[in-house]
Amino acid sequence: MNEIWAEAQRRGITRLCHFTKSANLAHILATGEIRDALTLRAGTEGFRPTDRARLDGYPDHINCSIEYPNTWYLDRARAEDPHFQDWVVLLLDPALLSLPGAKFCPYNAARGLGGGVSSGIAAFTDLFQAAVSGNARRVRTVRHPDWWPTDDQAEVLLPGPIPLRHVHGVVVKDAAQAELEHYRLTQHLDMGTVLPPLIIAPTLFDKYLLSQNVRAGHRPAELPFIP
Repeated sequence: MNEIWAEAQRRGITRLCHFTKSANLAHILATGEIRDALTLRAGTEGFRPTDRARLDGYPDHINCSIEYPNTWYLDRARAEDPHFQDWVVLLLDPALLSLPGAKFCPYNAARGLGGGVSSGIAAFTDLFQAAVSGNARRVRTVRHPDWWPTDDQAEVLLPGPIPLRHVHGVVVKDAAQAELEHYRLTQHLDMGTVLPPLIIAPTLFDKYLLSQNVRAGHRPAELPFIP
């Protein structure tokens, strides 16, 4: 067994998260994979990247987080593209942590132009240090869950593309968005057979509330969407 995956299981990690504009969801379902920025730029299809600059220096990797989304960066991305306010969070198989080429950063990977990004079991366990200094010093308390990195913005960079079979769910912010996405993708685009389950979880889109809940050891409510 891969030692990174073994450590992830020991910590109780159940999923990875990758957020994207909801406008990109149909493309992901149609192609059957989440494509990295480098692959998308080389293609002929139009796409709206979440991070145009990719200051982390790894455009051939897909930015993910452990267990819950990096809502701090999501909030900034939403502000930079006011015309596209609907986003989704894709829930990924945590076994992807053991992919060859997977990299880790204990804080936002763009900080220091990717200088904190590394690979291997030591880099993975660094996500859970007693204290991490990214844009500020973050510390673990007795209530901090084993499965949650010390810094909310800790990142996992997975080599792309990621096949759709590794996407186990799609999180939306409210029932209205769930209904819209379901109608658009099943009725209008006829993608119902490949659409992963939709999940409603408003807290996953609120940076303050999510951080407060998770750091206190509480898992926010998540409700399955039933058409």
